[in-house]
Amino acid sequence: MSDFCPEWIFGVSCAVTARDFLSSENSINSISRKFSKGLSERFKEIKFEEITECAESILQFLNDINAGDEAVDYLNNYIYYRIGFKSNGAERKLSGMFSSALDGEKTKEYDTEKSTKVFRATIFGIRNNTIAKTPAGWSIGEVEDLDWLGELIEQPVDILDSF
Repeated sequence: MSDFCPEWIFGVSCAVTARDFLSSENSINSISRKFSKGLSERFKEIKFEEITECAESILQFLNDINAGDEAVDYLNNYIYYRIGFKSNGAERKLSGMFSSALDGEKTKEYDTEKSTKVFRATIFGIRNNTIAKTPAGWSIGEVEDLDWLGELIEQPVDILDSF
């Protein structure tokens, strides 16, 4: 646990937090706590407040662009894109012979500002049809080699995370 969480994993965690907040009855803090616990088991500690701040920034941006009923679709499209592709558009290889995209990084590359900036750019790409949207029927559960991250995303919020 001496390595830092990769930015793309932090960004996906924040987007899933925002999505689940909009589409469930869970509080944003309880969802953030779930991710904080899960990510901190793999990487240097990530406070739930960091995830909450980023998720709120994402939600504010969606409000600013008047996403309305499309907000959850935008979030799903972002999640799909960040899991499947690197920022340069190349396909993300989740596992390799010697390393994995799920491995930690030596330096901290994530924060709310950077992750929100990447989110905004991705959404603009989706809106302008320069970034592929989520294929019909796609689900995180069918992504090969997502391992523990897929399990964390699909794990229900523990009632104790509300406190």
